[in-house]
Amino acid sequence: MNNRCHRVAVAALSVFCFLPGLAHALTEEEPLGMVFEPSPVPAERADGSPVVLQPQQLARSCTLYLPRIEDTRSNKANAGNLTLMMPTVHATPRSVQSLRSGDGVAWTRGALQSMSRYGFQTVLGAPPAAPVGTPQVTAEVALRLAHAWSTDLNLVSHVVLQVSYRLPGGESALRQYHGMGTGTNWVNGNGEFMSVLNLGLEEAVRRMASDAALLCEGKPLPPPVAAL
Repeated sequence: MNNRCHRVAVAALSVFCFLPGLAHALTEEEPLGMVFEPSPVPAERADGSPVVLQPQQLARSCTLYLPRIEDTRSNKANAGNLTLMMPTVHATPRSVQSLRSGDGVAWTRGALQSMSRYGFQTVLGAPPAAPVGTPQVTAEVALRLAHAWSTDLNLVSHVVLQVSYRLPGGESALRQYHGMGTGTNWVNGNGEFMSVLNLGLEEAVRRMASDAALLCEGKPLPPPVAAL
């Protein structure tokens, strides 16, 4: 093997070592892990200089009460599909393989608990009967959609959260938050699909955090965006 071929082989091996879940190919028998992991913060810039980034603090000393977290997807058993293509010029579909979904409630709960990065203190439960002095907001959250699919050499996801906020005076406000994720499909790995789903859920949670921060400050919510 000449030096050039050796370098290519080493580079390919490095990619397979560092990307999550590549050695764990997708199977229809095994569900996705459904464990939320936030996207990592880059450690350095392209020129090698270090990056010091902190998640955007949207709220200050605000308690987010979560009395109810549900999975209300119309199809809880599946979380998308993988389309296997024939290696031809016209890329003819050869077969379609379903993604088995794991525990959607636990996955959503993990993402909501990560909202501490935006300045919230999350509490899994209802607020106390007696009002407390610190700002607070109460939200009931439902996972409405968690879908990932393959397109050429890419993976795409779409996640939707539906949130019912409890407003002062006993009123409520309903909002939907959409999140999209994209990634590269290397070997149809379980970890690859889970990573792109996490990106979609993370974006939906970030949109929710922006609205929850307004309520913590006693500000009104923006008008709802038309559902897709």
